[in-house]
Amino acid sequence: MGALSRKAVALTALCSLVATLAAAPAFADEPGDAPVLDDATLTWGISGYAQVGIFGPWTLSGARGGAEILRGSVSGGSQDVYAVAPVPATSMPRSTPQKTPNAVRFTGGTGTVDPQTGAAELSWTGSYTVNAYPASLNAPDEVYSDPVLSVERSGAGTLSFDVAVGSGVDLDGQPSAPVRVGRVTVLTFSSGARSGLDDDSFRLTPDYQGVTVDAAGGAQVRSCSTSGGATGWWGSWPTDFVAAMPASLQTHFYSTGCQGTQDSKPALPVDVGFTLDGPDPDPSTTPTPAPTTTAGPTPGPTPTAPAEPGALTWSFADATASLGTATTADGAFTATGTLPAVTITDTRAGSPGFTLSGQARPFTTHDGAHVLGAQHLGWQPSLLEPVAGVRAGRAITPSTVTGGGLASPRTLVVGGATRGERTVRVTAGLTLRVPDGAAPGRYETVLTITALG
Repeated sequence: MGALSRKAVALTALCSLVATLAAAPAFADEPGDAPVLDDATLTWGISGYAQVGIFGPWTLSGARGGAEILRGSVSGGSQDVYAVAPVPATSMPRSTPQKTPNAVRFTGGTGTVDPQTGAAELSWTGSYTVNAYPASLNAPDEVYSDPVLSVERSGAGTLSFDVAVGSGVDLDGQPSAPVRVGRVTVLTFSSGARSGLDDDSFRLTPDYQGVTVDAAGGAQVRSCSTSGGATGWWGSWPTDFVAAMPASLQTHFYSTGCQGTQDSKPALPVDVGFTLDGPDPDPSTTPTPAPTTTAGPTPGPTPTAPAEPGALTWSFADATASLGTATTADGAFTATGTLPAVTITDTRAGSPGFTLSGQARPFTTHDGAHVLGAQHLGWQPSLLEPVAGVRAGRAITPSTVTGGGLASPRTLVVGGATRGERTVRVTAGLTLRVPDGAAPGRYETVLTITALG
């Protein structure tokens, strides 16, 4: 613990730990369960328009972090991960043979998915670059970073990105300055948008038809005939997204005419993949209930009942973790610390395994006058000693996005099924990073660690 004053320009935080143990299968069957994930995927082909363009398929490049570019046959590639049906099922243009699209794929997504309903809160890190024109025209690059997906049970939801547009030349040949769009909803989904929900994936069809927009790029056409078998499509991507883009790029995202390439402007479907994080319980084995251990805010070892044969027990080495006094750099306060070691002992015969996850409450000052969202806290789990069949969760970086960081449940450690006794010790490096405009004071949170097994 410590203090923050305007003079010292320092931020401190105390992390008290509250531990709970649920003697239940890793994933219950009740509707509404939302298992923690750390390896979700997001795959998307942008639009049919991006697959043909005016000068050819748009250029997808500059993949960083968890992003990768998938080359379809439209660009001479052979990706077979992402496939879509042609118009009128989607905006993918028809061809003979039917070509596969270029796409971007994000891996390592974290968050939750309810396998019964498809409700999801997921985020990814990484970025990719898009350019709709040949390099010789010097059109500005569009950079899309760190997608965040939120989907309700009904299928309604949003997909947002952090968006930036580089400098270049506009359609009139005039220099265009870079634009920092920031976090913006790039796609919306209405109730019923989800399809193909199973135990490891689903597909979302974005909104477009009938969405109106008033854009600087030119008037939107809002009436198209269906005569002669025409689709009659007209619409737009989300209004705020279109309006935030430079005028020279806006027309890629809404109807400026009817039929032909206009039918290719709706966004293509978004595919979400996931693996339920944790072992599959052995249906012939009934886990033995274990005692609940609570670590309070007073420093010192957490009392734990001795492990009984056939039990899953665990405890903290200490009840608090100090993040010390923060330092300032690059416009942010940063404080670090270490999660007290957690010891898990599993003596169950034919154990189905276990999963420990953690989620933080918002940081608050003692008087409650100031609050910092838990998304500003991240961690990097690690095993203190390697144990066969056990892995630490993936690193979670501090975020400014609601639901990011440790504001959502994140995996600390996963132990697979085993027939022998084992003891596992795990810890995590903790990082708190908040904007330097944060109010001074001493901040405290409670990090709840939940064991399922």
